[in-house]
Amino acid sequence: MTHVSQLTTSGTLMPDTIRSAKETLISRGLLRSGSGHPDWLPEQIDRSWRRSISAGATVEPNSLHYVNDFDSDSELYRAARPILDRLEGTLQDLGTSVFLADRTGQIVARRVAGDSERTRFDNACAAEGFDFSEERIGTNGLGTAMQEGGAVFIRGPEHFNEALEQLACAGVGIRHPATGRLVGSLSLAAPADAAEKHMLALVREGAHQIVDSLGRNVGWRELALGRSYQRHRDRGPVIVLNSDTVMSNVTGLSFLNVESHARLWESLMSQDWSEGPRLLDLNLHTLQARALAHRLEDLGDEPAFAVEILNRRRPGEPQKREVDTPTHDEFVTQLHRAATRNTAALSITGPSGSGKLHVALDWLRSIGQPEPIILEAGDLESRPSWRTEAAEALSSQRAVVIRRLEDLPISQLNATKAISARFSSCPDNPIEASPETYARLIMTADLSRCSNTALGVVAQATRGAVLPPLASRSQDIPGITAALLERLDQDEHPILSAATMQVLLRWHWPGNIAELDGLVNNLAREFPGQPVSPYHLPEQMWDAANRHTLTRIECAERSEIVTALRQANGNRSRAAILLGIGRTTLYRKIYALGLEEDALLVSAAQQHLAG
Repeated sequence: MTHVSQLTTSGTLMPDTIRSAKETLISRGLLRSGSGHPDWLPEQIDRSWRRSISAGATVEPNSLHYVNDFDSDSELYRAARPILDRLEGTLQDLGTSVFLADRTGQIVARRVAGDSERTRFDNACAAEGFDFSEERIGTNGLGTAMQEGGAVFIRGPEHFNEALEQLACAGVGIRHPATGRLVGSLSLAAPADAAEKHMLALVREGAHQIVDSLGRNVGWRELALGRSYQRHRDRGPVIVLNSDTVMSNVTGLSFLNVESHARLWESLMSQDWSEGPRLLDLNLHTLQARALAHRLEDLGDEPAFAVEILNRRRPGEPQKREVDTPTHDEFVTQLHRAATRNTAALSITGPSGSGKLHVALDWLRSIGQPEPIILEAGDLESRPSWRTEAAEALSSQRAVVIRRLEDLPISQLNATKAISARFSSCPDNPIEASPETYARLIMTADLSRCSNTALGVVAQATRGAVLPPLASRSQDIPGITAALLERLDQDEHPILSAATMQVLLRWHWPGNIAELDGLVNNLAREFPGQPVSPYHLPEQMWDAANRHTLTRIECAERSEIVTALRQANGNRSRAAILLGIGRTTLYRKIYALGLEEDALLVSAAQQHLAG
């Protein structure tokens, strides 16, 4: 029971009593003080004091940290600005000031009641740029509200830092309407002897209005996806996604990178959902796990999914595969299957630039064969020694690849057939016919461009793999891109952002893999070891990535903005200066024209794709 001498005439606790309890807890330490606390001390305050001591928060009034590293035009600030202005007008005559902090606890905006209050808060370092996280300065209306996840009222010496002991603060955390995550906090502050508990109701209402304002800037699909995420996020590792956005809790985040985002989406879209949730064995490189996947029904006709990770497999863990080859590429697997059936020459067919040579080389590497001799069919006529070179290589168990059979001169037809027939006979020892020990002649061709004579040569070989255009296998783009990057020196690898990869996934690739290879090499030359954002890609790729068709004027405007962003190396403030417009105007145009990187993401959880 609280002793009468501990109370003021208004019924509140004497400041000295509160200060003494706090000093005792600090001096004794958490271990010696145990878990109990005085009956008169609110549990919220006791919890916060203990967290503050554990984090090493400071009680010294002159040691508050000035960070001054925040975006004054952030989504939170834009949503909160009109609410802050209204609260300032309402509370001005009451001597109450308003503060907004971002999720790190840094003050990003304040509205003070007058000059005297401005001086008061300046003396307490309660101004834009200062760190008011609980970890830094202990119990306070901004940082503690986020730690508690609800509304708090802190008066006088209940504050941990001595600089704030003359104040009373009511604070509440602000949760994003889509993800439910804390994005900041709102606090009202007044002199400790004049503050009233009704400040709690006002700050709750202000925070509610900010959340509503945030919601108006978020599409209904993102809000629906966010509600689904909030339903699933406490079930262990979970990933919730639609075509543009992915949300994940912390335990699910380790499963994600740009490649797994794209592959996961393609895998989910290929399933039959008519019978409800499905158990899936995911084998998506970094995302190798058994998962329970749900098709979400509250987004209308737009597909969206929740994926609960049940059991993660370690990388390299053995898996059953029809063909024992150390690669996940389905076309390499096709080639391997064909090679195990007989020892004839193998064909790889597909459109020009579709990666036929890439498949041949990957297969040979996967079975431990040395690099092959590569011959261009169109050059055979001017290279009379090619038959001898090919025969010697095949005799010494080294593979030979004849590329672009559609360019084969008629004069070389019989020689090519002879080489193919000569080295298609089975060796004396059947064991030697295994793909690992028997050298192969491999021929690549674009059948749509082959003459009848060239088609005859292709027909003589065993069909090894048939490659479709790259546009019809977008799920393979992340893996192919990674393979192309691996051919470069490590310090030349450009770092592709998630939004950049999403643009690549939406492009129709008329030049197939040859076009992708050229793009990767160009990016490596221009941005070696540097991040690559979508505006660094060729402009025509944006047409495929945009959500809506742009008018000619919008296209011209977008082109100007992309050019400015490139010149400013992605710095939007500098780009706005180059364009001669305000930063807020630029942000609005970026979003309206489909240049907002988040709008292009299959995932927003990841910042980089490892090269």
